[in-house]
Amino acid sequence: MRPRSMATKGSSHRSRSNRRRSKRARRPSREAEPTPSGPTGVHHIPDHLLELVLLRVGTPLALLRAASTCKRWRRLIFTDDAPFPDHRFRRSLRAARVAGHYHVDGNNHIFVPDPSAADGLDRRHFSLDFLPAVPHGSLPWELADSRGGLLLFYRRDVVYYRMGHVWEGDPEYLHFPDMVVCDPLNRRYQGILYWEEMWPYQCLGLFLLDAAAADEPAAGGSSIGMSNFRVVAVVYESDVFEDDRGAPRACVFSSGGDGGWRQESTAGDDVPIPEYRSISFAGRARSSFFWRMEHEGAVLALDDATIQFSLVTFPSTVVGTPEESSAFWAIGGGDGAARIVRVMANNDLTVFQQLQSSGEWVVEKLVRLPEATSGLSGREETYFQQPAKIVATTTRHVLVTPQEETWIFSVDLETLEVDRAHERNRYAGAAYPFELPWAPALRVDH
Repeated sequence: MRPRSMATKGSSHRSRSNRRRSKRARRPSREAEPTPSGPTGVHHIPDHLLELVLLRVGTPLALLRAASTCKRWRRLIFTDDAPFPDHRFRRSLRAARVAGHYHVDGNNHIFVPDPSAADGLDRRHFSLDFLPAVPHGSLPWELADSRGGLLLFYRRDVVYYRMGHVWEGDPEYLHFPDMVVCDPLNRRYQGILYWEEMWPYQCLGLFLLDAAAADEPAAGGSSIGMSNFRVVAVVYESDVFEDDRGAPRACVFSSGGDGGWRQESTAGDDVPIPEYRSISFAGRARSSFFWRMEHEGAVLALDDATIQFSLVTFPSTVVGTPEESSAFWAIGGGDGAARIVRVMANNDLTVFQQLQSSGEWVVEKLVRLPEATSGLSGREETYFQQPAKIVATTTRHVLVTPQEETWIFSVDLETLEVDRAHERNRYAGAAYPFELPWAPALRVDH
């Protein structure tokens, strides 16, 4: 009987074990549990919530980098219905694309980073040592203009070999020159030979434009590149009118296989202007270039969208009398408004803005230079006996020096603060902005 009892007990034990295994088998495992439905990543965040996140990005430069992440983020930041009020933040974004300025210092061109971008940039990537060597008899490359991430250089000859003649050049008389457009970040350049047909004419200015349209895209930056740019050369043709006045001409070089030189402005659209030696470049604002003309009541303007010239009359309270007009500069801004900056006879640095609604010119900002510079290092009491001179302008800063001595300081047009310590104040030449490309991907060496 014992064996039978043992068999019954063992059978009962196996039965209980099977029931436990059956219950465990019926219990759903964690791996088999269904995953909850709903957003699982940043791309599932609705636009209105993502906009709130982007609004809390700390700096314009950081937001610019965020806009380079993907098309959706760029659309949310830059489109016309973006949540940034009064376009103020988008103006900051445009400024954030400016990595710095190339300053002209004699025959040198020094890149000075913008303070907001200085910590993330390696100046070696902005070197110009890759430019082609100039031929014998030529002076070094001179910087003429910048746009986006490109620079335009030209060279003037000391001895001219043209049309079978050889003669010494007049340093004040710039013939239609050879040029180079370069991309410093990628160390590329394209040479542009002078246009022989236009070479005898005096050159009043050389400028870079986008290839297709002058208006900036919605993203707030230039679409220019080595394969899509234009160069505009403004030249002076003498003796067009009976009173010995000349006329400006615009010659345009387009990049690409179908590009080359062509003349945009021709006879019939002539604008009478005085002898070229009395004309000097006065800056750019609201898609136009401006030239001062001594003892004239008007200013020469070139619309960079239509490539057409006109004579523009500014109020004398803005640009001064014809005898004083050499003191003014036209400057642009992120809001598209035209501005004139001038040092008045009493040494007030004054910024005039033209209201887009009425066209009226009003004083926007004013800095009394003698008082503002008091206490700065090197400041002498003999300064500002005469109106100070504007050395260079950007959309953010105006570089100024007393006429009595070269003592450069800069005025911040946003804060109206006066500064002597920044590196930009070391250079007495023009300053040209340099923008970061899309997407910003500058290398940083650690």
